[in-house]
Amino acid sequence: MSNIDNLDPTQPVKLVPIAIPKPWGQEIWYTGMELRGESSVQYQGADIPLSRYLNSIPGATNNLPLLLLKVLDPDPTPTSGDLYFEVHEEKQEVYIITHVDSAAWPDGRGSIRIGMDQTLRQDFSDDGKFRTAYLEAVKSYEAIRRAIDEEGDSLSAEESSARAHMESFTEHRTLAVGDVVKVPTWTPHALQHGVRVVEFQTQTYERYIISFAQAVITQDHWDSSHAIAHMNLEPPPKDDFEHITAGVERIARFEDFNVWRVDGSLQPELTLPDNIPYAVLMALGPTKVGNLRLNAEEACLIPHAALQQTRVRSNTQLLLAAPNL
Repeated sequence: MSNIDNLDPTQPVKLVPIAIPKPWGQEIWYTGMELRGESSVQYQGADIPLSRYLNSIPGATNNLPLLLLKVLDPDPTPTSGDLYFEVHEEKQEVYIITHVDSAAWPDGRGSIRIGMDQTLRQDFSDDGKFRTAYLEAVKSYEAIRRAIDEEGDSLSAEESSARAHMESFTEHRTLAVGDVVKVPTWTPHALQHGVRVVEFQTQTYERYIISFAQAVITQDHWDSSHAIAHMNLEPPPKDDFEHITAGVERIARFEDFNVWRVDGSLQPELTLPDNIPYAVLMALGPTKVGNLRLNAEEACLIPHAALQQTRVRSNTQLLLAAPNL
């Protein structure tokens, strides 16, 4: 009998990630399923494609879409390690910062470009004029960027000046290990070089690229006009964590899923809620999920039938995500 024929739906399964190269570094997918690659689960020593596992266990996620868990791992080099500046129409995401490269950020504090500069915004008589000026700056930069991509780096001085002007419209937020960044829909954002994060997001890949300081190889155009016309100009919401119980806080609440951060030093054993359809768990240190042992940045899927009998034990931090959590 093959592994796929005797899957036990009452046991959590370790997620086997797949690395997806990006112009700025790499994404590491734990629950990704698409043409560019697919994650797997580990069962009795064998790796089974995630889609095959889900199809073999009806109700594993209680018939709801599985949220996407991944790690963003940007290159530490300035500019070339900065992500696309983009917005999402449907996708909601949350970042938990797990590492800041000391060579890139000697003081241990990295950065994300998120939202628009509110002081500069006030210099314009209305938001329409602000959007127009920003779009002009982006278009001017894009023309130089494309010329460099086609002809070589002879316009480096012009590129630097145009990029600085374009980026002056946007805001930076300083980040340290343990910080949380929630990215609602239509919020422009770009994680910066050398800042590694765990990301939970809606299982969708849509986005609109506003700008990028390299050649965009994933599509043949930028989406600047549409994105700037629809992006949210208000400052991103501040952290508003909800206390659940000792050592447990809800760090993100979205329509599709919520995320808990659990401090094992205060909550060494966790019983999973019985009102969720499934759970995805990311360990930030040694953690035991049922009989499954996880180390830092290892993750598991806890299917619906396994929720009531699975106990989570850890003396360090872990992240738990699920709809209705």
